[in-house]
Amino acid sequence: MSDLCVVGSVNIDLTFHTTRLPLPGETLTGRSFHFGFGGKGGNQAVQAARLGARVKLVACIGRDAFVEQTLKHYREEGIDTSHLRIDEAGHSGVAAIVVDDSAQNCILVVPGANAALSTADVRRAAEAIASSALLLCQLEVPIETTLHAFRVARAAGVRTVLNPAPAAAVPDELLRLTDLCIPNETEMHILSGRPVTTLEEAEAAAQVLRTRGPGTVIVTLGSRGALLVNATTTLHVAPPRVNAVDTSGAGDSFIGALAASWAERLSLEEAMRRASMIAALSVTRVGTQSAFPRKAEVDRFAHQERD
Repeated sequence: MSDLCVVGSVNIDLTFHTTRLPLPGETLTGRSFHFGFGGKGGNQAVQAARLGARVKLVACIGRDAFVEQTLKHYREEGIDTSHLRIDEAGHSGVAAIVVDDSAQNCILVVPGANAALSTADVRRAAEAIASSALLLCQLEVPIETTLHAFRVARAAGVRTVLNPAPAAAVPDELLRLTDLCIPNETEMHILSGRPVTTLEEAEAAAQVLRTRGPGTVIVTLGSRGALLVNATTTLHVAPPRVNAVDTSGAGDSFIGALAASWAERLSLEEAMRRASMIAALSVTRVGTQSAFPRKAEVDRFAHQERD
């Protein structure tokens, strides 16, 4: 077990299932509704914790109807919530997720208290960051907060992982402080200015991004798997074939699993293969965090795949 610190977002997820995604201005009758917990920071923290990592979560939630449920949830997942601050004046982040019968989704996020996570919160959590094997961040909280967390990690010699999501421009300083950057195809296109429609294009785009700072780039490619690119290696890993039911949170499952494995000192190649399998398993179930597998399930699935 290794210590992993996540500085990022925590949301309440409201998931609606319907036959197809609605058109602009259209009202559809949904088939089912699911209440859950999300946010890229929370998602990745939960997946890592379910695989055995000791996870510390630095985040901000609102003083609202969800606060006690949120704290109870993360504590039950075994996550250290010492640095999960309650914003007395704000509301928690909320995401509305619509999923259709082909497992495609669209998501609307209202950041809420996530926008209040500050550099002061990072300063209060500096020891939690510095004592970790790895720091994992995304872009759903203020960029200056993420940048300050990376500065703390670099000063302490802690490895840094950046998931540049949602897609946005990223300061060069943040990329220079990033050891491993994990964008999806859209984010890769924005960060590199290159098309990412084929594996060859994804590799070229990743090399462009590497010139801005990250030593290693892993591009997630949805059902096509993931592509690792660094100074010595280019490796494509395809996921196992599964019956996808809901792809919501699959990217976060992959990143949380990869971070947990890399924090355990697995090689990036081994960590990526394991994360691809875990993300594939997650899409066979409905929901985000509720669909993330635990270590025992992963071990059983791996055994079935070998057979």
